[in-house]
Order: sequence, then structure tokens, then C-alpha cells
Amino acid sequence: MGLDALYYRIISPRRKFYHVPLHLLFRVVSIVYRLGLRLNRLAYGGGIFPTRCLPGRVISVGNLTLGGTGKTPMVLMIAGILRDNGLKPAVLSRGYGGISQEKVNVVCDGQQILLSAEVAGDEPVMIAKRLKNIPVLTGKDRWLTGNYAMQHFGVDTLILDDGFQHLALSRDLNILLLDQKEPLGNGHLFPAGELREPVKESHRADLICLTRCSGNGNSCSQGDMLEFPSNIPVIKTALRLESLIRLDNHETISAEFLRDQPVAAFCGIAKPGDFRDTLETAKARVVFFRAFPDHHRYSAEDFKTLEQEARKAGAEYILVSEKDSVKIDPSVFSLPVLKVIIEVEILEGQEVFTKLILEQ
Repeated sequence: MGLDALYYRIISPRRKFYHVPLHLLFRVVSIVYRLGLRLNRLAYGGGIFPTRCLPGRVISVGNLTLGGTGKTPMVLMIAGILRDNGLKPAVLSRGYGGISQEKVNVVCDGQQILLSAEVAGDEPVMIAKRLKNIPVLTGKDRWLTGNYAMQHFGVDTLILDDGFQHLALSRDLNILLLDQKEPLGNGHLFPAGELREPVKESHRADLICLTRCSGNGNSCSQGDMLEFPSNIPVIKTALRLESLIRLDNHETISAEFLRDQPVAAFCGIAKPGDFRDTLETAKARVVFFRAFPDHHRYSAEDFKTLEQEARKAGAEYILVSEKDSVKIDPSVFSLPVLKVIIEVEILEGQEVFTKLILEQ
């Protein structure tokens, strides 16, 4: 069992009896963590730690919980809307998983991709590959990377990927994403639970986006039962499989192609079950599936084993998440490898969302 899987088993209400001591330890540590968060908030609120401003508009996309809530697809959509409306955005990421220690890393200068996933992190490189003509930068200090982007690339809008907790930079629009099915995880603060901050911090949001909604209007999940401040607009979104792209020749293939196809799939993302569900919703016949830890660095042995298992199961294609695709050389597989392109679909609140994104 991987460490990620073990952790989620320990914090689950269905934990085994022998996990109880660790869970109790996590509860104690979470008290210390809560105290640290409170001191941090007081330091920023009291001016001990400065919250700096940039001359351009800043839009933050983030969440309250660990793991994936669809932040990256949302960042991609926002960047596309801004670009298509004549604005000049750049994306700022912390660059988690990258080995670079530089203060400013230019992943893409708006013309070409300059850094690998190993150096800059998988998500920034994925964003750069998708957006192509929009600068993407990484670095721990978003004020520094934002200033660099504005001075060197002439951008007027900065999008913070995973920026809800980055209090060091002032923002003009704070978008909070909550998973419709489990918006608060198990309701406890890390490490006893999945919350990165207490629920009351949601008041900092200017817009709340419920993600992974079913879209059929017939199901009621935890997100529907939450009460949000009346002054914060709430929209509902879903993720859909838009298309597939072959890694070897970059051919774009319709999502309809997956219907009844025997496929193998693997990923190293925060919620691998959602990836598999997306494929099965598209009517793919998933004959083999392997989940790796988030931001996993694949080895030659990993790829060899995956190919063997895929063939043994009768798969004709291997499917990977878009984030994982930036770490894969398709020549290591004899089976065709397709990356899955996921898009955000706004089910409720399109007009409000677009107005807030474009508001100057």
C-alpha cells in the first residue's frame, strides 16, 4: 500500500482498529497546526507579515482541502477566457514537484516551453503545453514571479494556480473550489483530515465554485447542503472528457472513440478514482488500471510493468492523464499512448462567472 492510500485509510471513519493510535496522534498534531494557522493569519492581519500588491489584476484559484478539486482545468479555462477577450494573462504556480531552486522559473515565455517537468513540476509544464502562447512561471514568491511576468512579458492579468492560502500577495478575485461530493473532506484539519484551513476561512472567497457536479439535477450531495455567505456567488461545474491526443504523432481523437474500447490506464494524480470514473463515463472498457501517488516520478521499470499488465489484460491502448503525459516518452511503449483532455463545463452561473473573470 502506498503512503497516500495509507494516510487516507487512517483518517477515514472506516479506519481499522490498529490505525486508531495514529489517528489520535494526527488529531493532536492538527491542534498545533490550527494554532499555527491562526498565528499566521494574525501576523498578516496585523501587518507583521506584509501582503504586497501588483500593478496588474490578480485572480487566485484555490481550495480548502488537500488533493484535487479541478484547480488546473479551471486555471486553463480562465486563461483562455482572458486571452480570447483581448487581455494578456500569465499563470503563476509554486512549481510543486520540480527540482529547481531558482526564485523565478520561466516555464513558458509565451512562445516556447523552456523547462522540463522534472525541473519545473508536472502541472506548470502541462499548463504551458495546453496554453502555448501564455507565459507560465513558477516560484515560491508569487509577488516576485508576478513582477517578472509583468516586466518581461507585458501581461496585465496574473492567475495564481493554488493560491487561496498564499496570503503574501493581494488578489482582486479569490475563487474557492469545493468538491461537490466531499467539499470538506472528513471535516478535520490536516493531518487528522483533509482541510488545509478551517471552514470559516471560506469567507475570503469572492466566488465559490462547486466542482464535479453530476449535472443531472437529481442527486443531492454534501455541496448542496452547505450554507455559504449570501454575498458570495456560487456556481456549479463539471469535468468532461473533451478529446484524446496520441503522444507519438499528436493526432487529436474524438472522445467517442473510447466507446467499448479495451483500454489500460494509469495516473499519478490526487484523485485517481475520478480519472477512472471519467473514462468509464465515456464508455471505455477499462481492463487494467493503476494508480500512483500524486506527482509520481515514473521509472523505466514502471513503464515496463505497465506495458506488460496492459497487454496481459487485452488492452489496445494506454490512457494517461494530461498531467502525467508531460513525464512520458511514448517510444517506451509499443502500445499507442493517448492523453486524456479534460475540460470544465459550467452547469450553473455562467453569466456571473464570466462577468467576474472579465471585470476590471
